[in-house]
Amino acid sequence: MFKKKKTDDSRMRRYRFSLLLPAMLLLLSCQNPSAGTGQNRQAEESGENGASKSGELQVHFIDVGQSDASLILCEGHAMLFDTGENGTSPLLQFYLMEMGVEKLDYVIGSHPEADHIGGMDAILLKYDCGTVMLPEISPDTASYRDVQEAMERRGVTRVSPEPGEQYPLGGAFFTIIAPNRDYGENMNNASIGIKLVYGENAFIFTGDGEREAEEDMLKNGIPLNADVLQAGHHGSSDASTEAFVEAVSPRYAVISCGKDNAYGHPHRETLETFQEAGVEVFRTDLQGNIVALSDGRNLTWHFNPAPSWDEIYYVGNKSNGKLHVSTCLSLPKEWNQIIFSSREEAVRAGFSDLCGGCF
Repeated sequence: MFKKKKTDDSRMRRYRFSLLLPAMLLLLSCQNPSAGTGQNRQAEESGENGASKSGELQVHFIDVGQSDASLILCEGHAMLFDTGENGTSPLLQFYLMEMGVEKLDYVIGSHPEADHIGGMDAILLKYDCGTVMLPEISPDTASYRDVQEAMERRGVTRVSPEPGEQYPLGGAFFTIIAPNRDYGENMNNASIGIKLVYGENAFIFTGDGEREAEEDMLKNGIPLNADVLQAGHHGSSDASTEAFVEAVSPRYAVISCGKDNAYGHPHRETLETFQEAGVEVFRTDLQGNIVALSDGRNLTWHFNPAPSWDEIYYVGNKSNGKLHVSTCLSLPKEWNQIIFSSREEAVRAGFSDLCGGCF
């Protein structure tokens, strides 16, 4: 399923090296550099059963600004939990391309807000996607309509999972822990939540679930204890309540948020809750792409700074042959896009006419 793509562009080779499968990084010596330096960090000793391509789980918390996208890889299988916003779609596609992902077993949109499903239509149109999950809420928004149209084009039917249902992913599996009831028009609380388990390690994802949703997760009888908690709602104070953090009892928390975002995420109250609980916090706004590796017993952590989009992405318009840089305001519709690693690669494919707005 995972096949590396080659390019002759030396700059892209340097960047590609920084995004090689994180298992390669286990060959490096990591002497506890401080979190936030952007360097590789080994959180625990790997032990005898070191991570390997055939026996590891990778959880990539991708830096997509003030939005959410996580790529989970396990023994030749892949899933996305959230897909970022519309503007980060080329970034997400490029990340998947660099990781060699050609098929997705699952695509989960935690809830139908643009910062969580904005990139889903492009993913559905460009990848062979197995099960597509969305909660049973259908807002009349442009982002959701785009996803609906993409599902219709690909003949995909939405699955709205129920708490307690379990799904396999290679040697791992995940259990649905939310939503537990109808929250009306509150899309945040309608977020799909999952507990991902690989051997002795576990991760909790709750989308933008707020206090009310967390209270219901505490009552549904599904054990919530996990090593890693992705902080709900980008580290907002309306999530990651003391009771929920106590129940999960994580060693690590990951906060997906944009640098200097207008919401002030993560909120001081959330950071204090984690600090008082002795939880080590990683943040995409500070550390870029955050990657957790599990061999089923131990966790290691690695960080890669987010790339500069206009330097690494080129988007071709299949209908007219025009080429765009990824930040162009006139990008073609997703179904007309083709993503290139470099301009040289695009020219070789016949896309040599650069859009006038890209100069």
